[in-house]
Amino acid sequence: MPKAFVLISNESGSETSVISNLNKIKSVKEAHGTFGSYDIITKLESNDEGKIQHDISDGIRKIQKIYSTLTLLVNEKESFRKTTKSEKEVLEKYMAQAFVIIHCNRSQESVILQELEKITEVVEADNLIGSFEIICTLVAPTYNDISNIISKKIRKIANIKSTITLNVVGNQGFSK
Repeated sequence: MPKAFVLISNESGSETSVISNLNKIKSVKEAHGTFGSYDIITKLESNDEGKIQHDISDGIRKIQKIYSTLTLLVNEKESFRKTTKSEKEVLEKYMAQAFVIIHCNRSQESVILQELEKITEVVEADNLIGSFEIICTLVAPTYNDISNIISKKIRKIANIKSTITLNVVGNQGFSK
């Protein structure tokens, strides 16, 4: 199933309004307020890749108070998900959560995905097409634990050049 992530920068304080508008877009399956380089991360899924592109250009980009977006297209051939939808909902409610965007050496994505799958706290990962190579979701009891997992486990994986961490704001967002 075609999938993409859209990273959003918006006017300060407008996250609730933007997320509410994102919830009206059919292919947007998740949206979360974040701490980090971007204000909101969204996940889009549809049986039709054209629908995702349409929802980004004619939906997300037309929401007022959004300054900029960065679209990350998923390479559907390489990814993993360790949790069911109901398990994910429980984790989102009771655990700290973050998305980590990984830039790595070319042709090393498969090896890095295999290493990420060994890390218990990494519950989902996708290979990307474009400027970044991998995005993964991790959960842990606290944001300090997330920081430790990133610095002591993820960044220690060979061939990772850099990471961008987007810590999820617990009370800002939805999952469909």
